Amino acid sequence: MFSEAERARRFKAADEMMKKEGLSALVMLGNGAVGTNSYGAFRYLVDNRTFYYIQIAIFAPGKEPVSLASTIISQLEFINKSFVRNCRIAPDPIKGIIDVLNEMGATSGRVGTILDILPTSWLLPLQKAFPQIEWVDVAEPVFEIRQRHSEEEIATFRKCAELADLGYKAVLDTIKPGMKEQEVVAELEYATLKGGGEYNFTLISSGRYGIRENRLPFIHAATMFDKVIEKGDSVAMEITPRCNGYWTQLVRTVSVGEKNPELSEMHGVVTGAIKDVLPELRPGNPINAIPKRIRKYAESRGYASGANCGHICGCDLNEERLEITNERILLPGMAVIIHPTITAPGLSNSIFWGETYLITEKGCERLMKTGDELAVV
Repeated sequence: MFSEAERARRFKAADEMMKKEGLSALVMLGNGAVGTNSYGAFRYLVDNRTFYYIQIAIFAPGKEPVSLASTIISQLEFINKSFVRNCRIAPDPIKGIIDVLNEMGATSGRVGTILDILPTSWLLPLQKAFPQIEWVDVAEPVFEIRQRHSEEEIATFRKCAELADLGYKAVLDTIKPGMKEQEVVAELEYATLKGGGEYNFTLISSGRYGIRENRLPFIHAATMFDKVIEKGDSVAMEITPRCNGYWTQLVRTVSVGEKNPELSEMHGVVTGAIKDVLPELRPGNPINAIPKRIRKYAESRGYASGANCGHICGCDLNEERLEITNERILLPGMAVIIHPTITAPGLSNSIFWGETYLITEKGCERLMKTGDELAVV
């Protein structure tokens, strides 16, 4: 849990944002999705994990927020662990929102929300109940205040990176021919949850990697296939724990039973690209400097670079992708996942490799302690 000082900092930022945007209220909805920068806004403002249905928190300038929960379980979670002290059971969430907005006197003007998340079946009756309210999307203003990370958030990133290291170590200690992908993921996630994580978003793939003849499928949820790992396979993993609402990611591929020369070749290119791009991870630099440099490095060595080379993480796993068109400025405290997609010309296959870096005042800090060695287990 975050401190009272952190609670006050976030509520002050939300209050200032509402005043700047001319909002009479802010209606935030949270669900359990893992997605873009819209989904983490609720978790950031209320510090509460949504694990059942949709949860609601309503803010107004200068007032204490009110949260609405559909069950006693969710209400207790709010009361015991969240920033919001006033939580009510609302079997009818639309009526609950209407009642709170009336209590707060927010019956006209601009009311902010995240339109990606607010169901149309809720918005229409809310518009009917409050014809004088203009419902406006505040995903970007909320995202902007979320990117001003505190020392408590940075400490959480570091803890989450430790969990990713634990998960990878568990894989190296246990993986062997004959195991199923689900068993590998079970060992990985057990280690991160035992270490203090709250959830994992784990992807895996296994098969013989080859630059020209590749049998390593794209990464997927382990439950998608009942796949058995064989000697000579490569196992690719996105190890992605969440700790107190914050994500980090460690991306690794290992060889099982024997070395794979083609995997070793591509490993050298990918790790070289990561080392080459690190000078671009500095405050004030635009995000698109990262994919541009990775592409330049890959092409200078006769390879191609795909569009998906990483993303920012925080209260969302994929807050924004590292794309050529993304001109957002890097700020101190941002956590950036670098995992280049580098392929041989004319082919679509790459390997999965990378880790999370923290933007600091002077440059960047690698959060994971796991080394760059290509493991053979």
